[in-house]
Amino acid sequence: MKKLLLLFLILAASPFLYGQGSVTVTGTVTDATTGNPAVGISVSVVGGSTGMVTGNDGNYSISGLTPQSVLSFSFIGMKTQRITVGSRTVINVKMEEDVVSVDAVVVVGYGTQKAKDLTAPIAVVQGAELASLPSANAAQALQGQLAGVQVINSGAPGSGSTIKIRGVGSMGDNTAKPLYVVDNVFVDNIDFLSSNDIETLSVLKDASASAIYGVRAANGVVLVTTKKGSGRRAVISYDGYAGVQTPVNVMPMVTDKNKYVALINESNDWNNQYVPISPDIYPVSTDWYSKLLRNAFTQNHSLDVSGQNSSTNYSFGLNYFDQDGIMDTENNYNRINLRMRAEQQTNKWLKLGGNVMVSMYDKTSAEENALRQAYINAPVYPVYDADNVDAYPKPFASPQDYGFSNSYGNPVGVAYYNDNKTKGRKYLFSIFAEAEIIKNKLSFRTAYNQDYTSDMGKNYKPEFYIGPNQKEKYSQLTKTFTNTSMQIFDNTLTYTGQIDRHNFSVMLGQSTRMELMERLWGSAYKVPADTEKAKYLKLGSNSPETPRNTSDDGMSYNGVSFFTRGTYNFADKYLATFTLRADGSSKYQQKWGIFPSLGLGWVMTSEDFMKDQTLFDYLKVRASWGMLGNDNIPGNSSAITGAPGVGSSGVFGFNNLVDGVGAQTVYQNYLKWESVNEYDLGADFKMLQNRLSGEIDGYYRLTRNVVFPAPIAGGGKPELLANNGKVLNAGIELSLRWADWIGENFSYTAGMNFTTVHNEVMELKGKEYIVGGSYRSTMNATRTMVGLPIGAFYGYEVIGVYQSDRDAARDPVAQPLKAAGHLRYKDRDGNKIIDSNDMGYLGSPIPKIMGGLDLGGEWKNIDFGITIYGQLGNKIFNVKRTNRTTYPDGNYDMDYYENRWHGNGTSNEYPSAAAFNAESTQNFPSTFFVEDGSYLRLQNVQVGYTFTDIKYISKLRLYVSGQRIWTLFGYNGFSPEVSGSPTSTGMDNNVYPMQAIYTIGAKITF
Repeated sequence: MKKLLLLFLILAASPFLYGQGSVTVTGTVTDATTGNPAVGISVSVVGGSTGMVTGNDGNYSISGLTPQSVLSFSFIGMKTQRITVGSRTVINVKMEEDVVSVDAVVVVGYGTQKAKDLTAPIAVVQGAELASLPSANAAQALQGQLAGVQVINSGAPGSGSTIKIRGVGSMGDNTAKPLYVVDNVFVDNIDFLSSNDIETLSVLKDASASAIYGVRAANGVVLVTTKKGSGRRAVISYDGYAGVQTPVNVMPMVTDKNKYVALINESNDWNNQYVPISPDIYPVSTDWYSKLLRNAFTQNHSLDVSGQNSSTNYSFGLNYFDQDGIMDTENNYNRINLRMRAEQQTNKWLKLGGNVMVSMYDKTSAEENALRQAYINAPVYPVYDADNVDAYPKPFASPQDYGFSNSYGNPVGVAYYNDNKTKGRKYLFSIFAEAEIIKNKLSFRTAYNQDYTSDMGKNYKPEFYIGPNQKEKYSQLTKTFTNTSMQIFDNTLTYTGQIDRHNFSVMLGQSTRMELMERLWGSAYKVPADTEKAKYLKLGSNSPETPRNTSDDGMSYNGVSFFTRGTYNFADKYLATFTLRADGSSKYQQKWGIFPSLGLGWVMTSEDFMKDQTLFDYLKVRASWGMLGNDNIPGNSSAITGAPGVGSSGVFGFNNLVDGVGAQTVYQNYLKWESVNEYDLGADFKMLQNRLSGEIDGYYRLTRNVVFPAPIAGGGKPELLANNGKVLNAGIELSLRWADWIGENFSYTAGMNFTTVHNEVMELKGKEYIVGGSYRSTMNATRTMVGLPIGAFYGYEVIGVYQSDRDAARDPVAQPLKAAGHLRYKDRDGNKIIDSNDMGYLGSPIPKIMGGLDLGGEWKNIDFGITIYGQLGNKIFNVKRTNRTTYPDGNYDMDYYENRWHGNGTSNEYPSAAAFNAESTQNFPSTFFVEDGSYLRLQNVQVGYTFTDIKYISKLRLYVSGQRIWTLFGYNGFSPEVSGSPTSTGMDNNVYPMQAIYTIGAKITF
């Protein structure tokens, strides 16, 4: 009976089931980035046998579906999408590139590899992701995007970014930079690049990935590939925005004259003969920062034309960027980039290609000392003063007329009488020829690459007078012309083979590098300021009082390299990569450096014992080791000692005394390249039906032969550069990304990256420590010494504030000026005396943890994105607060005013105004000046809407965006992003404010 009832139900439902099975779904698949039809996309029914591949028009049609059917859209290197049919008969799909796909092609040194074949940690970010963040250049947009990569930005127009990869291993001012390679051309930075010029940016983080670049790669490698053609037809696209910049986190100062005078009276409270002053003696209350800062305009426009056919690939790009500075004076930056790239398969065996990029910029830099003057100047006199009859050409008020010393200058006047312009031109040129000697096996590539840069700086100081210390008696013009050229010839021979399940490749390469720099400098007085065209040195004076001056110098360098790389892949399961590079240089006594590396990988999910597990969809573990070099340090180190004086001098002619040096000794040192020895252990994985993907790495990087100056053996003042140190960087990097759908129309992504950095000096030869972070001419805030990070802050630990004179008298520890309101220092050695032996480690400017978070979603035609970045554990030395003895009647920030000691129990952290001005307190680098630099920032918020049904337009996206609109930090400054040399990072004496950027933009594809 039950069987008959079941049969009856099946027969009764068969018409309904048949109706469902007859559903046909059609649609068009497009590229989410370009809006072009996506060709070759595999469309299939999950769990079924029905499927097809999209043609040139991107269309598809599949029949025999039910509402419960799930369609899968997939292609190598793109995110697979699964969509339930439901009640729809038309389903259009936009395919997005999958930057973490194991089949995605990744740019590596001198070639490409599939992500699944990599044995080293190589981080990749797409140009479209960088371009979605309004920024002056690609380096700024890179902040927070990748694990292991720290980016320090500035708010000044046209300013460069400091990029650090896996910590700092060098100590020189210009030695800790990564190597930048743009389309195989070595460049000093990527500040000239618009994000719209970039197709992909790869960061080679460890030694095994970077070893192919040998002696240039000790601090990591940043590889940039500019855009090239894609699709089957010409595509024209425009991407642009316009917006306003608003100063953010403007440091609150005491701007009320009543509060300022109260502090001045308190600061002189110790002096019994001091007569308190009244705020009524000053005419106004002035907020100097409000007089110096403004809202400013910015815009960016990019036009791109690209395409390809069976034999030709081409791309042309034009970008214009313009940014006004938020300082209320002439400061701005504008840049025009022109990019052309083409590749031609001339016949079956020969491919030719070339790339040209021209970047032209003009920059007017603000006098940032005006911001420092705004911090120290008293808020009690006006910007302009009609009674200052001596002032010209504008009647600026002079602080000296209001009783202040010559150390002060009118901040607005400092900014106004400044004319500092730079004009730059950069030309990147590369051509190559690639011949296929044996089809699909043996190929030869030869390439010529050049980076030519020309910079002209023009600094003009007009004749003016504000006060006795703020004047120029004569106008002065200074010009600097710098031309640099780097030429590289590369030749590579590559063999790719397969025997059964064994896949392998071998590359042999040779590279020749030639660098040249020439600089010409000149200055002249009394140059007229009538027009910009009149500002020539020839028009200036050349008298004994106002002479012309010139200087001419340069540098040349030649290098030759030989390298090889071998890869092995067995059954997509066992992977190996070996690299060896030999670098020869004209720069050092050690002419050759040998840099090997080895990387191993194991795709565990390809093993039989992993077939039945459901945790990992893909799991690869990696281990690598490599050596790198750093030749970006001064070469041919030498020192000359002698005995100057009367005994070494001579008289020539009539009373013509010529100074000389006697008993000269030349010290020549054998200088070697800094070298890096690095180990990396990591894993790449995908989980939960490929919705969760990630990478995790642990690294141990030891830099040997670190170069810094040390005393010459035998004593004396001269110092000689030598290989004197050893530095460790170690940490963990984690990147995760989640992508999924909710319902039929809402997709979302979430990603995060996390980095820890442990930096430690392991060895110093010739010195107990290296000082850095100089301030007040005689003081140093940092020490680089064994057991501490490079550039560690070093000083006294404040343990409180004396609450009364009796409290100070009862303290058995002796220290200068013990009195109520003075800082109390920790007696580290227990000898009851505060002296240099009580100094100790106060923290590091290197963050212990860095991380980024991004969230994005798309519902029908609406999309949104949020990015967050933060760092934890770094310190900043607040140099601005150390100026009290130089500027005893200078201004105070509001944080100090609100938290200062001004009576028993009012504060146990901040000294009184009298103690703050005391010389003894001021001399000490201490925890009072070393502040926490941790911060959390909302980097970008963006909302967009895409139109797809507009005639003649494939895709139109309109969006609004806000960048850096909120930052949480406790440091008493404009910004917690403070750069500097490795031994002086984190010294904030004058930082250009950051700005929030609110923009409206459009992306159009024709």
